[in-house]
Amino acid sequence: MPDTATGNKGDSRVAFLYASQTGNAESISYTVYEEAVKRGYTAEYHVLNDYKKFKFDELRTAVFVVSTTGDGDPPDNSARFWRALKKTARDEQATYSHLRYAILGLGDTNYSNFCNTAQRLDKQLGEAGATAFYPTGLADDATGLEEVVEPWIEGLWPALAKELGSSDSSAPAGDGNSADGSADSTADAMAKLNIDSSTAKADDDPAAASSGAPSAYAFQPLTLDFRPMATLKAITGAPRIPAHVCTIHRPNEEKEQLPKGNHECPPWNAEITGNTPTQAPFLAPIKASQRVTGDKALKRTLVVDLDVSEAKNVQGEWCAGDSFNIYARNDPHMVSALLDRIGVGSSEAQRPVFIRSSDDKIKLPAHLSRFSSTATTICAIFEWAVDITASPRKQLLRALADHCSEPVDKDRMLYVSSRQGVAAFDELRRQGPALVDILHAFPSCVPPAERLLDLLPPLAPRSYSICNAPQSNAGIWRFAFNVVEYELEVVDPFSSDEDSSERNPVRINRRGVCTPWLEHLCKAESHEPPSILVSLRPNLNGFRLPPPSDPRPVLMVGPGTGVAPFIGFLEQRAAELEAAASSKAAPLAWLFFGCRSSTEDYLFKDDIEKQRSTGVLDRLSVCFSRDPDARKKLGTQRYVQEAMLLCEDEIGELLVAKDAMVFVCGDAKGMAKDVNNALADILCSYSVAHPACIDRLLPDVSDPAPLTKVQAIQILGRWASERRYVRDLWA
Repeated sequence: MPDTATGNKGDSRVAFLYASQTGNAESISYTVYEEAVKRGYTAEYHVLNDYKKFKFDELRTAVFVVSTTGDGDPPDNSARFWRALKKTARDEQATYSHLRYAILGLGDTNYSNFCNTAQRLDKQLGEAGATAFYPTGLADDATGLEEVVEPWIEGLWPALAKELGSSDSSAPAGDGNSADGSADSTADAMAKLNIDSSTAKADDDPAAASSGAPSAYAFQPLTLDFRPMATLKAITGAPRIPAHVCTIHRPNEEKEQLPKGNHECPPWNAEITGNTPTQAPFLAPIKASQRVTGDKALKRTLVVDLDVSEAKNVQGEWCAGDSFNIYARNDPHMVSALLDRIGVGSSEAQRPVFIRSSDDKIKLPAHLSRFSSTATTICAIFEWAVDITASPRKQLLRALADHCSEPVDKDRMLYVSSRQGVAAFDELRRQGPALVDILHAFPSCVPPAERLLDLLPPLAPRSYSICNAPQSNAGIWRFAFNVVEYELEVVDPFSSDEDSSERNPVRINRRGVCTPWLEHLCKAESHEPPSILVSLRPNLNGFRLPPPSDPRPVLMVGPGTGVAPFIGFLEQRAAELEAAASSKAAPLAWLFFGCRSSTEDYLFKDDIEKQRSTGVLDRLSVCFSRDPDARKKLGTQRYVQEAMLLCEDEIGELLVAKDAMVFVCGDAKGMAKDVNNALADILCSYSVAHPACIDRLLPDVSDPAPLTKVQAIQILGRWASERRYVRDLWA
């Protein structure tokens, strides 16, 4: 092992490792890995869960790109790695003193525990003796990942060269499809473009165009203001262009047998593996489905039962509080429109193909690697393997610019991906266009299919909470979901204030990937029930109902579909109380539930009220945010956090004197923050009313005083680490 003071000079090997939930970290890690190969490094590229396969303990230089999911949790594809790292931390003899590392973390400041995975990884590697050779970068998706990602990557190369004792030479220069050596070289190339007022007149229309080709997909407009380009002399600060790696190989059709697919699962589903045998994907028939919201409800909510009785790998392995993944399909009409837009005809889209790397030194991205040996079709890849609706990144726009035949389209795409076009890029992200809508708005942009495979992230499975308990029916997974469909209104930027009364806002329709597809399957009429590909996703952060022997009260907070796992909790509690048949009083269970209307979207109303009437649920606080009549009649609040504050002394007593457990499930951006603040306020108020409790909350403080808000939030953080305060959150 090398001495810690001398680094790893003379060894050009470096491992690029990622942990990714939605594909962003994987994509960024792969881009950096590609560039490392171009620069002459002996590079490896792995997902963290494969730590045994690539012999993590023997690595000398590693670059991590990791994201954070849920309530500060690491991505699923790093779960095994974290268990091993935790075990190593307990071994006083284990050391990583030979390891030099750099970490790039991806997160979102709209959520608590910003970039927790990266910060936790940095801390644990340091405690194990490893040394960071380059400062950790923390990128915020709320303001744009590129603001941190691009400068961090730019600074990585000289730091890596110094660490390994090599020269900091740029990647070989290439054409528009290769990775530039630096951001500056990209900027220099852009500065030479002919950008003047003729390409961005103040009276230009918004970017919108039509190819005129008929399509079952309804193209959505993209409305951006390019008038600021008229005053620019140059465009700078564009991201690197990802290397061109993927090539489509078309074999002799007569010799290739395509896997048989259907509308419910990818044709290569048998090749998808899980972290453990328990988490291996399997086909589950849709046994029953029901819409549970009224016709006037703002959202359509469905409750679906999946038959998992034949899935032997999950029997006895799941609990109330667990989730599962659904492997969904992109809208086939959107895929057809996209392929038609880039010149791939219907017959060509159904031909057998393999995906190969154009450079033997660079392996394919993980989500495409199976197609180097398994024949598939271009249509199947775009339907099942890549995300064509992902929020666009600047790298994508920068690369697409090179495939525009008209200067005005190219200049505008470069502008949106540049430092000067931040406002336009933010507006583009807000409008959330799918890839086909972006191409529709820039009519001369026609990228080849294989180039899009370089640029698009993997299509990640969608996760849903199981809302029943195995004690009631071990052969069923019941889950609830809102059908994601919404409309955006965008003001025409070319309307002046004077004619504002005559403005007709542009209306944009957006749909999710998974939930409209699920709704379609539930409505489909067929002799056999449709089956979907699913896999168990055990909740590893302690989201479990404590056993009946645990005397601690349980507070559950779950507005909307966030109530789903608590329906499972109550089923489990009912079964356990019945089995115990004890005269001893069970610990208190209190549910806070919120919805808009008492009549339109009170989810699981019958189940909840049944558990309340039988004593399984001791307390119930229901809130109606858009139903003032119900609030007045029932004396309820608008939001769950308001209902909690109304009972602050009682909740404070449960938290402080009885060590109550708190479970929160639902929206991370709004509700979870509000509930966290409410709990902190409750602790502060309780410490004022009951000063004797302060020693219990702050045992290390010699001169106790009423809690400050900061101290209360720190206490909640401590309870979270102790799994007393457990949250299952999503965007």
